[in-house]
Amino acid sequence: MKKIAVLIFAFLLSSSLLAGVKSGSQAIDFKLPDLYDEKKSYAMSDFKGEVVLLNIWASWCSGCKAEMPEFFHLQEEYKDKKFKIVTVSVDGDKEKSIKFLQGTEKETGLKNPFVSIWNEDKSLAQAYGVRAMPTSYLIDKNGKISKVIFGSLSKKAILGLKEDINSLIKE
Repeated sequence: MKKIAVLIFAFLLSSSLLAGVKSGSQAIDFKLPDLYDEKKSYAMSDFKGEVVLLNIWASWCSGCKAEMPEFFHLQEEYKDKKFKIVTVSVDGDKEKSIKFLQGTEKETGLKNPFVSIWNEDKSLAQAYGVRAMPTSYLIDKNGKISKVIFGSLSKKAILGLKEDINSLIKE
């Protein structure tokens, strides 16, 4: 009987961990400080009317390192459209996040083109049920999650993402 109880508990725990926020759900609002200036803060509601790619990342994540230059280029391409990339670092040490982004600036030759937020206590990642690093959420103009992307995005995957972004911008 004890084994069955343990198995049921393990199943329920793993199910809840895997659940996370899904496509079609409303994006979770937040109020978190700017990575570079803690006197500034952002909320999800600040981006109402824009398509948002919410990216949860960390400086120690190799997939994050691979996709971040692609995000710099993607935001540059869409800078005059109703599209924003909002990156949320879950590093405990914000200086590591800043150095990471500065390295990406050097690599791409571009200044950080998007909103960068710091979530030291990882509360947003927990609220979203993040189970892989990085995880991105494509959010429509009304704050509804259109797509959840686990892991890093390659150049090829970003081409498909652009189709989704263009479709959501037109809505």
